[in-house]
Amino acid sequence: MSDEALTEYDSIFCANTKCVLHVRPGDPNVRGSGNWAEFQDGTIVGRRRVESTMLCDRCAARIMRGEVTLATRMTASAA
Repeated sequence: MSDEALTEYDSIFCANTKCVLHVRPGDPNVRGSGNWAEFQDGTIVGRRRVESTMLCDRCAARIMRGEVTLATRMTASAA
């Protein structure tokens, strides 16, 4: 596996700090690692990049619908 793939594999599942899936492998209540998460009710959620940010499918959909905006690094550093 490439270094980039390993970094992504072990990174935060969803970059949205307000998301329940803002977790890493090894965090409490997290088993395993990878690109899919399963809730206790059996719902399975994937993740994907929006611009350069890794988000779970739920957060990515909210951004696509315009409910949430991504703060880019340039915007964040200008504030």
